[in-house]
Amino acid sequence: MNPPPKKTPPPAAAASSAPVAPVAASAPEPAAVFRSGFVALAGRANVGKSTLVNRLAGLRVAIVSPKPQTTRHAIRAIVDDGTSQIVFVDTPGLHKPTTRLGQLMVASAWDAFLDSDVAVLITDATRPGPDGHERQFCRKATEAGKPVVLCINKVDKVRKETLLPIMAAFAAASDFLAIVPVSASTGFGVDTLLAEIRAHLPEGPRYFPPETSTDQTERMLVAEIVRERILADTFEEIPHGTAVEIEAFEETDEGGGRIEGDETSGRRFVRIQGRILCEKETHKAILVGQGGSMIKRIGTESREAIERMLGCRVHLDLRVKTKEDWKNDRSVLRDLGYGPER
Repeated sequence: MNPPPKKTPPPAAAASSAPVAPVAASAPEPAAVFRSGFVALAGRANVGKSTLVNRLAGLRVAIVSPKPQTTRHAIRAIVDDGTSQIVFVDTPGLHKPTTRLGQLMVASAWDAFLDSDVAVLITDATRPGPDGHERQFCRKATEAGKPVVLCINKVDKVRKETLLPIMAAFAAASDFLAIVPVSASTGFGVDTLLAEIRAHLPEGPRYFPPETSTDQTERMLVAEIVRERILADTFEEIPHGTAVEIEAFEETDEGGGRIEGDETSGRRFVRIQGRILCEKETHKAILVGQGGSMIKRIGTESREAIERMLGCRVHLDLRVKTKEDWKNDRSVLRDLGYGPER
């Protein structure tokens, strides 16, 4: 039996004298544009600015109360989605000031507006159209060349057919970038509002680390929690004649421990001492209550909220002091951190 014939390999391809075209290197993909900026939330008192800023931040950074002029400081809430960072500034409500504190609050609101990249004018869907304060805001925005988005809040409280006349009334008052109906309490329309704001932000850097939600210090947040409980528990008996100052904030290892379910906090125990300032002795008597019942209630409710925020046990000591006409006292206002003297 003869062996099978050997297979002859195919002839090598003849070398070509034509030059070989170089392989073009793929162009690098352009870097994603990062947008950032400051956005002032402005509007009349009690239109839901603080509820909206809490919804945007995903946590409670501003106190909420049905009483007007609750927000006194310009509070920042940071929203970072990886491609943009929006620094929202919740400003005191627009109103006609009657005290030095009121003047500082209004000045703070206008300063935040002028320093912003975009402004959001928040109004209330239960009202028919712009009032004097809102029209003044629109005029100043036009004069300053400031882009403004109109946010119509509380749309969950009205019928849909009532929105069109409100939108038309505001559109006639100013040239807004967009008009966005939202409900800060339910979250309706908030994503649309964020998208409109992002679309008009300039390219820029991150101003805060991406995990940051607010620039408020823990002392400031604690003071606001106590003030919120005062507003809630004293009803109409105490007007906006109170302020809260945190005089001591000390972390210790004594007693207590982490709150159950919170494994992120390394703290064990925090001692806090606060001073509640009021204008009249009659206000002090209401704040203290019969046999200390009211101050105990305010302290207990505040402590529970503070423990949830800090993730550890808290001892809270609150004392009430009377200082007549403190809202017109420059040194007191400076000590409390209000206004440009801060």
